[in-house]
Amino acid sequence: MVAPVELVRELLRYRDMKMGSGRDWAFITAMIAGGSIAFPLLAPIAIGSMAMLGVSKIRAIRQRAVFAGIELPALHRAPGARTVVGKARRFRTTVSSMLADTQVLLEHAVVKDRSGGVLLRRSAGTAFLLDRGSEGDPMLVTGALRLVAPGLFGTSPLREPVKRSDPRLRRMGVPVEFAIAGDLEASSLLEDELQIAVTGVIEHEAVADLAFHRDGGTVPVMRGVAGAPVLVEDWRLLGALAR
Repeated sequence: MVAPVELVRELLRYRDMKMGSGRDWAFITAMIAGGSIAFPLLAPIAIGSMAMLGVSKIRAIRQRAVFAGIELPALHRAPGARTVVGKARRFRTTVSSMLADTQVLLEHAVVKDRSGGVLLRRSAGTAFLLDRGSEGDPMLVTGALRLVAPGLFGTSPLREPVKRSDPRLRRMGVPVEFAIAGDLEASSLLEDELQIAVTGVIEHEAVADLAFHRDGGTVPVMRGVAGAPVLVEDWRLLGALAR
């Protein structure tokens, strides 16, 4: 036996040597085996120790990277809220989609785990006008907005699984080291012919951008706030629920 026993004893005195957790067993065993005349006998032990160490490291990394899904509370109408149906039109500008190279008025995306818990939720949107047709002047929809039923809303909703390497997760702001994977559900509101229903509290405000040929630009405004956002949903789904 020619292993540096004194060196091993010296290493075992260090406080950061964690023999109980198995962190340094592979190192010590491999060092003894490499310096021993009984290397053929100790080699399997060293290899086994290193394999167990690798498995424990991978398990620890997975445990740190896994996120637990949560159940979000149901959306509720604000006190005094009304539902108005119309078509969305651009007010000042649009925003870039989080998932594709398009411009949208409102977009909502969630990633859910297998049990339906929400792992990630992202929203992007801007103020828009709701053309109410013959019912009156266009209504400005602004503030905090929530798109109801992502994955079902609009003409081309998205419902498909995503893995941690999916580039759409990067565009949603998920760091590469986060092991986010699950079912992606997303919907976008575009300036098109889609009939939508918006639910919120209606007030009348003076909007400078709409003051042309108007009495001070006073128009109906549906403004969402934190805790009481304006709910935006597909009129077809709303009608189906009513039936």
